[in-house]
Amino acid sequence: MKKRASFDSQVDQLAHLSKAIGHPARIAILLFLSETGPSTCQSVVDKLPYSQSTVSGHLQKLKDEGYVKMKLHRTSSIYSIEKDTILELYKLVQSVFKLGPEKKQLSLF
Repeated sequence: MKKRASFDSQVDQLAHLSKAIGHPARIAILLFLSETGPSTCQSVVDKLPYSQSTVSGHLQKLKDEGYVKMKLHRTSSIYSIEKDTILELYKLVQSVFKLGPEKKQLSLF
């Protein structure tokens, strides 16, 4: 019988949030929204080298995981970055890896 690993809740949360942005297209979409501001799916498609269906699928995943929010405007969906989730990810990385000015810095060697 396999032993089931039990992880700290912060480690679980970090893994979950990291998995949601674990595809380069999702990171590119987040960067686009961060730089451009609220945009339609079509605006993302026009600027990035991905098909409409690919962008739509990745936007849905990002929305489901809280990285973007969607607002309906007439016949379009407007997507914007959810900065609180990015900040949460940042804080989790700092905490889990004990990074920051008051904590011992991560040593790779």
